[in-house]
Amino acid sequence: MKRSISKEDTTEKISGEQSDACRNSDSSREPGCICSIEEAPRLVRTPEFSIDIGNPEKETVEKTASILLTGGVVIYPSDTVYGLLCRADDRVSVERLARIKGYDKPRSFILIVDGLEMAGSLTSGIDTEVMEILKLRWPGKLTVVLRAGDGCPKWVRGEDNTVALRHPADPLSGQLLKRCGVPLVSTSANHSGGDNSLNPSTIPESIISNADIVLNAGYLPPSPPSTIIKVLRQG
Repeated sequence: MKRSISKEDTTEKISGEQSDACRNSDSSREPGCICSIEEAPRLVRTPEFSIDIGNPEKETVEKTASILLTGGVVIYPSDTVYGLLCRADDRVSVERLARIKGYDKPRSFILIVDGLEMAGSLTSGIDTEVMEILKLRWPGKLTVVLRAGDGCPKWVRGEDNTVALRHPADPLSGQLLKRCGVPLVSTSANHSGGDNSLNPSTIPESIISNADIVLNAGYLPPSPPSTIIKVLRQG
């Protein structure tokens, strides 16, 4: 049975000095708060919603998309492991997600897209051979690394000016991408070098407490990671 826990239901005030960024807010942390992870006040327990990856509830999708579009960070069940999501075109959101994972700056995270058109808008071009591969393998567990184009935010590019793209097949990811209308950063819900989580109970509390919402699908069956191919042909 699905359960929904609102911020009002889960408010838990924690003593301790608040940062200036949050001191003037009310008793709930706004999505996209950019307080440093070490100093972020624990004002509320992160809201958690049950979700069916194959048939996600529309209301939960809408709420999650709204959080993403306003700069929030989401813990969600991906098609492989539990992951973190944020909008890729918002540098502040990406920086916040990077800090949650323990990085001191944005890096070349994988971006999930809703199809070839969105992928093409982020690259300098997709040649015919690669296009045919993507038509066969997308949506699915294939990540392709291509030359970044002008439409790709600089803060998610690799040092070699590339961008990693994937079009996931699961309905939850698809509906979130459709509702948001922008590429999303997707990375595992762990600290750098930490173990992946197939169960939300094994996600580090420091990850959960700094996210804006948790989508809980229970235990995820073990699944192979996505295949990664890199195509950097010139011309």
